[in-house]
Amino acid sequence: MLLTITAVSPEVEDFAIELLIESDATFEDLHHLIRQTCGWGASKPAIFYICDDRWRRRKTIPEKSYEYDTMDEVELGDCLEDQGQRLQYIFDPDEDRGLLLEVSRIAFSRHIDEPTCRRSHGTPPALQLIKEEAPKGPSQEELLAQLNAAALADEDDDIEPTDDELFDIEEIDLEGFDFNEG
Repeated sequence: MLLTITAVSPEVEDFAIELLIESDATFEDLHHLIRQTCGWGASKPAIFYICDDRWRRRKTIPEKSYEYDTMDEVELGDCLEDQGQRLQYIFDPDEDRGLLLEVSRIAFSRHIDEPTCRRSHGTPPALQLIKEEAPKGPSQEELLAQLNAAALADEDDDIEPTDDELFDIEEIDLEGFDFNEG
């Protein structure tokens, strides 16, 4: 059975790919096909979720796990049986970023040797999410300059000790102190 799976991105409006893959291929094969098609190398572990018709996650298929069957253990045909069936491919689990996939066609009489991308439109989302930087404060050099300027300004305000407050080192009696040489 040949599956045609269409993938779109909620982040990138004009991006879509159409993938052809056999139902006896594993989710790991689909994972590699998506990464290859989008030009993504290996990065964070990915996760597939089998969803209902409202995109609610029903089954988890991770890349690596001790709790669930993993991508290399589950064949696509075990979970994807109907046209219109939906799934999510999460390529950045930390930020919950991914692609929305749907089985757009099932052909029972066609077969292919290798999974392939049939169509591609637009630019895939960036693998790394670019976060807006917080407004920058002064640099280290600027902070040091400010501290030095403040210290120099403080020197003008320093109060000189009076003659009564000055002492002579020779006036100190060291007899009460015990010094051990060693």
